[in-house]
Amino acid sequence: MENNEDKKLTNEEVTPQAAQPNVSGAEAPESVWADGVPANIKEEDKLTTQQMIAMAVKYISEQVIVQKGFKIEPGFPRMANPNIVCQKDGKTYAIIVFPSVYPQFVGLSDDFRKKFVEMVKKNGGIALFAPVGYRSTDEERAKAGLALKGDVFRVTFPGFLELGEEEHLDYTTIKPEDYFRP
Repeated sequence: MENNEDKKLTNEEVTPQAAQPNVSGAEAPESVWADGVPANIKEEDKLTTQQMIAMAVKYISEQVIVQKGFKIEPGFPRMANPNIVCQKDGKTYAIIVFPSVYPQFVGLSDDFRKKFVEMVKKNGGIALFAPVGYRSTDEERAKAGLALKGDVFRVTFPGFLELGEEEHLDYTTIKPEDYFRP
């Protein structure tokens, strides 16, 4: 996809935190894992869904929203939906952030999406979906779809998708020009 924001992130703590993009002269983050897929992976070695969401919300808040001049409303970001409510140019945006681990893509169910859009519109806002993709920089772990604590990830954010009231949203048909890039 064109115009993807592509950054390397690392998660060195139990609570994931996005590393700042590498600046010239700074060392690139390194994984705590040896190359390849570890032989005896335990569940506690994997990032949980909540950790992935926290990492994605932090990334969208700090690397996209604030960088593009949006004002984040008090009480946000948060883990509940919407994850972020912000304003820019007199418009209010309610953002739901969903992380996916390569090669999977996670979209919103039609029922959940419709309820979210209805709730946001009742409050005078614009509903946005922020898909954030994580892929281990280790090719074998990436192919295995692993998101391990302490690993380094390539993060892809194609842009926001404005959500509407359509009956069914087929995420496989979305084109780069369909994304909202502030």
